[in-house]
Amino acid sequence: MEGEFLRRTLVIAALALTATSIAVAQKQTADREQRSSVDQAIRQLDNERIQGHIHADRATLDRIYAQDFIGVGPSGTVRTKPQVISDFTSGALKFQSITTDEVQVRVYENTAVETGLSTMVGQDKGKAVPRDTRFTRVWVKQDGRWRLVANHYSIRITQQ
Repeated sequence: MEGEFLRRTLVIAALALTATSIAVAQKQTADREQRSSVDQAIRQLDNERIQGHIHADRATLDRIYAQDFIGVGPSGTVRTKPQVISDFTSGALKFQSITTDEVQVRVYENTAVETGLSTMVGQDKGKAVPRDTRFTRVWVKQDGRWRLVANHYSIRITQQ
């Protein structure tokens, strides 16, 4: 009788452990899939942002930038959302091309941090913008949509 009880207890414990392991694995898979989905969404939005810059597209920039956006350029220039939109639509800030490389997106619940390298060809108030930069962008999901809340560029020093 005692051996039967011990055997049943072990079987129940093994089943519970198996169920727990399966649940943990399913959650990890779901978390990975969500991070991958967010990664794709952020990359897509960033491509739209780049095209919005190149084409001075007010509607695209307004949709992507958060109301409280703060951006710091490689020269230390600080711009808010209204300043970004105004500078692009007035022609004070123009880009002929922007490419990114080594992009990584890290997701933290409703926040995503995007980092990478950027190569830009453009002018800021008639002066060439620094061509090679590193960037950090912070995206936050607000009202069900990802928005850019912060952006920082630093001049990239090439290693020799």
